Amino acid sequence: MTAQRISAIQEGQLQPMFGGALEIPSPSPTLLIETHRGEAGRAYTRIIPRHVLTLFLEPAAVWHSADGASTSHIFIPANTVVMSLRGRSESVLWLDPAQVLVVEVSDRALAEAAGTLFDAQSFELMPSPGVQDARLSALLQALHAEQVSGYGSGRLFVDGIEQALAACLVSRYSTRRPKRRVRTGGLSPSRAKRLVDHIQAHIGSPLPLDELAACAGLSSSYLSRAFRETFSVTPHDFVLDMRIKRAMELLAQPGNSILDVAQLCGFQTQQHFSRIFRQRVGVSPGQFCREL
Repeated sequence: MTAQRISAIQEGQLQPMFGGALEIPSPSPTLLIETHRGEAGRAYTRIIPRHVLTLFLEPAAVWHSADGASTSHIFIPANTVVMSLRGRSESVLWLDPAQVLVVEVSDRALAEAAGTLFDAQSFELMPSPGVQDARLSALLQALHAEQVSGYGSGRLFVDGIEQALAACLVSRYSTRRPKRRVRTGGLSPSRAKRLVDHIQAHIGSPLPLDELAACAGLSSSYLSRAFRETFSVTPHDFVLDMRIKRAMELLAQPGNSILDVAQLCGFQTQQHFSRIFRQRVGVSPGQFCREL
């Protein structure tokens, strides 16, 4: 299967926004993540049909114009987030080389956040040539670190970042300011039990956020908030805790190798399993087995 790419309309055709092969595709079909290097002297004219964020990992300067207007010189410091125009023609000329993280946030995630946080059914991002927002930058930096690691934490971690990104964007960068919705509390006892039972029954599976939301009969955005209010942790941390508890049970049984336990508990690699196990138990899986 060909990995889905962040795309733009260039020369009348929808094509990848940046050339070159995609080294590691995002584990999420709705939050697309790519890292590229802008080269000095590169120029393009394009229309971006979806909401796209660009985190500048290095400082750079560009010439920019939109809809045929006069060209502006823009200096972009490192750790700045650029919110692209949506549905409008823009021309860009890179003056400096710089590495960037480019993220496409789905309309669905933004609409769910708008419906959860506000009395709104949709959301439109306010474009900006650069914002310095510590929370937004930290979320994108976390995605970059996860990408560099080969997405070792799995899809549920990326799903959680997507929900946090959507909430941050809807709260701070909407083109309009709708009325904030009153909080409705956490999960009902029956929904909480249904979720716990589902996680326990599928502990070796990826367990993406939309699967948990479907199990609870809620939107992904609503579930993220209600889950944290109920369990005081994110869905990702809750699932990790349950995976480690199950791993400890399996390691205590003779005949189970560390690799077998890692796979049975839903970890993509033995290295990732060992790292998380040490973080949460205080010893490595091997040492845990020796001390039994």
